[in-house]
Amino acid sequence: MQNLQISDQAANQLHDMAAQMHVTGSELIERLIKKHREERIKQPERLADFAGLLADSPSFVGNPLDIQKAMRDEWD
Repeated sequence: MQNLQISDQAANQLHDMAAQMHVTGSELIERLIKKHREERIKQPERLADFAGLLADSPSFVGNPLDIQKAMRDEWD
């Protein structure tokens, strides 16, 4: 077991949240850590990880300059 130092404000919030969920503060922290870890696995960590995901999107098919010109000219 390790000790964790947090501000009084954070400790009070932790106590209130744990009481609402009928769990101990330690259990709530463990749940939050687990949930955070699961969320990080689902989401790309960097913008570079996101690159290429939209390559097959119909919005990105064709010459970007032609698309831009067509968008500008649609009001003429």
